[in-house]
Amino acid sequence: MALPAFALFGPPGCGKGTQAVMIKDRLGFLHVSTGDIFRNAIARKDPQAMEAQEIMQRGELVPDELIRDMLSNELSILLKEQKDAKGLILDGFPRTVNQAGLLDALLEQHQLRFMGVLSLEVEEEELIQRLINRAKEQGRADDTEDVIRERMRVYREKTQPLEEYYKDKKMYFAANGVGSLEEVYTRIVPIIQSWM
Repeated sequence: MALPAFALFGPPGCGKGTQAVMIKDRLGFLHVSTGDIFRNAIARKDPQAMEAQEIMQRGELVPDELIRDMLSNELSILLKEQKDAKGLILDGFPRTVNQAGLLDALLEQHQLRFMGVLSLEVEEEELIQRLINRAKEQGRADDTEDVIRERMRVYREKTQPLEEYYKDKKMYFAANGVGSLEEVYTRIVPIIQSWM
């Protein structure tokens, strides 16, 4: 039977990456983060990734086809290396309704069944403060306040429409993203376990 796959959804700073790592470590899922894919490719000086880096530094979205190709390569590698995985978490994809269409074809190609999106819900001003603090702690040059606010604007304009798209398909699941890491994790685990 095809492995279950789902996307962690929500605005920048809502905790998707942190929760994805916990799910990966505790439930045996593969974790595919578009951010990590880009950072690894940038470290290798991959020309497509260097182009993507310039786009990301402006707070804009990377073209869909570029993300799809990089994601497909990563999935091929992971699924060969980790044959005993219980499922797949997508972190950072899809970000637009057009990408949602690309995702269906991509998952079918890799024999994965899409269960839906799991949204971590947090108020925008709290997210902005989280990201500013994270930028200070981690020395992330891409997280200036202006870039963060632009990322929030792009999220509202381009990504938030996915909420209605997946609600219409009955594939949208929400959890409160405020609280300790463990509190948030205990809210999302029952949803994930219902897919396994």
